[in-house]
Amino acid sequence: MFSGRKTADKLREEIRSADSAVGETMSALAADKIEAARRALSHAPKTHFADMGWKVGLAGAMIELKAGKRKQGLQKLITVCSRLDDTSLSRDDKNYLRLYALYRGSEASKDGRAPVELRELVEDFRFDHTLVTPLLRKDFPLKTLDDAEVAPPPPPPPPPVHSNSH
Repeated sequence: MFSGRKTADKLREEIRSADSAVGETMSALAADKIEAARRALSHAPKTHFADMGWKVGLAGAMIELKAGKRKQGLQKLITVCSRLDDTSLSRDDKNYLRLYALYRGSEASKDGRAPVELRELVEDFRFDHTLVTPLLRKDFPLKTLDDAEVAPPPPPPPPPVHSNSH
């Protein structure tokens, strides 16, 4: 009678644990600590692709790319992006992740162009950046932290309005 609740609780805990492992992995990669990233990701429990497997797969691809294993990393990016429609992510989140993969694929390629398979996945789409889940933008930023732009200074205050009532 209660086994359904225990199973649901276990699944939620696995998803939370996998999400936490991916966060640690991406932080380690941002600091160029590849082995620490591998260790962090190794703590992620196996989850169904639609639940959290996509995120673990994406982090795994980033480890491969950072370690210089371009072919394996690019293949993992393609695999994850081609299956994003199997998830319950919003359209904006899926398209954001595909664009993220395209950027990382371009950075990893010898000629600065992502593989055709990745480019085909992101052709002709739009997304509203403001609707992308903030945690996705945190773990998978489109720009590398080195390239992060400093916020522009606030605009100057408007000039005082003088009334010309003579």
